[in-house]
Amino acid sequence: MILRVKNLVYSLKYLFSSLFTNRFRIELDADLNRNDKIIVSMTSKPDRIHKVWLVVESLLRQKEMPNAVILYLALDEFRDEKILPQRLLKLKKRGLQIVFVADNLKPHNKYFYAIASFPKANIITVDDDKIYPPNLVSVLKQYAGLYPDKICSVLTREIKTKNGQVESYVNWEVIRSNREPSHTLLNLGVGGVIYPPGALHKDLFDKEQLKNRTLLTDDIWLKVMAIRNNTKIVSLAGLFRKPFVSITGLGKEQLMLKNIYGGENDLVFKDLLSWYNIDVNKFQD
Repeated sequence: MILRVKNLVYSLKYLFSSLFTNRFRIELDADLNRNDKIIVSMTSKPDRIHKVWLVVESLLRQKEMPNAVILYLALDEFRDEKILPQRLLKLKKRGLQIVFVADNLKPHNKYFYAIASFPKANIITVDDDKIYPPNLVSVLKQYAGLYPDKICSVLTREIKTKNGQVESYVNWEVIRSNREPSHTLLNLGVGGVIYPPGALHKDLFDKEQLKNRTLLTDDIWLKVMAIRNNTKIVSLAGLFRKPFVSITGLGKEQLMLKNIYGGENDLVFKDLLSWYNIDVNKFQD
């Protein structure tokens, strides 16, 4: 009930204030592929698209605006813009870019096409079920400057190992404080993550392995590509004490239940460690 009230308050606030101001907009930039640019990248799916405008509104109201906000949608789920909600389409006038992709990589659409298209830029990934605070971009940008060549993540888990084996994902502690760069941390896309240019191994774009081994476990794939590139993760959890507002009316997140509590993350992670011959001791700083 509290979440529903918060959702209603944000909806009314966004709708009302957008009628009386032109402040909340991004000027389109023709040259985004530079290391001084920040691009926010996200994706969505049909059963969530009706609420995505709330996420985008929160991104268009940042204290420090990104250079672009791009929503990647799969053509086999959304044939064209005509079927998209009007509230979402109206945000194009304020800088939202909507890009349709032919090859549907499911949750990997969130980062894959942005990093491929703008390899020199800093890419911030976000999920489609949160209303983000107005200082998200500025904080991520600030700490990316403090930790160049590292991946800064608002939400992280600590990978646990015992007797030379990786413990089950459900035992990986959710970090509640800031942490120095570490290979033991798993970056979680839901809270916002900034990837500097070159942070991930070139095999990130190996679609064959991605589709066959980890199509529905994007966080695990990104972690493996980070550690193969010797890139450490920084936790910024202590800077955001209050949990981000979740968007209601989206139904149960079956993917999360399957990956975490159904053990899919464990199976995929162990498979990738074996396939890429990654030493478990790498996760013990």
